[in-house]
Amino acid sequence: MNDAPRDTTCLYLDAREVLAADANRPLWRVVTGALRIDSAPPGEASRFVRLALPGDVIGIEQWAGTCDHLSLRALIESHLTPVQANGTPMMQILMETVVVAHQRCREVVTLRSGPVAQRIKALLLMFAQGRQAGSGSVADCPLPYLADLSDIVDAAPETVSRVLGSMREHDFLQDRKPQKARFSSQALKSLEMVAGMSAVRPSRRLHPTAA
Repeated sequence: MNDAPRDTTCLYLDAREVLAADANRPLWRVVTGALRIDSAPPGEASRFVRLALPGDVIGIEQWAGTCDHLSLRALIESHLTPVQANGTPMMQILMETVVVAHQRCREVVTLRSGPVAQRIKALLLMFAQGRQAGSGSVADCPLPYLADLSDIVDAAPETVSRVLGSMREHDFLQDRKPQKARFSSQALKSLEMVAGMSAVRPSRRLHPTAA
């Protein structure tokens, strides 16, 4: 995190920092970053439920007084702003949250089924949303720790590392560090999977033909 002045009404979470429950301010909107929402009933191991990405409102379950035992934790550095839970706008927020929650649950199916390379591709594109301004532009994208990556896509850490290495080898990732990758979303979308393998190859990559 930088040392610039911060809005004291907002929350700034470091990677892996847990969002503490606050009965006085249960609703937050994700401005930047990403959080994982886990089901964490007492006495049971926590289980990944869905992601919360920029624009999403979190804390609806607590605001509504449900008995869901949820844990929210930042995957990367995240900035949250409070949402006022009163008045007419609240109905719009509720409707918006229902639609977004449905979308996030559908995304979980993509993130946890099919070839592992396809799951990782989907996750990288989700994290890159809003970070790459131009078509085909290359930009840095912060990534979660390997343990979180592997848990979200339901694959062994070794498999995730192998897939990321393959993507780097085939130039779909221009650079890859433990918590950051540099790539073009447009190029990554052209990646195809080899069924049953973590190998990757470009989609219809053209090579010049000698006359």
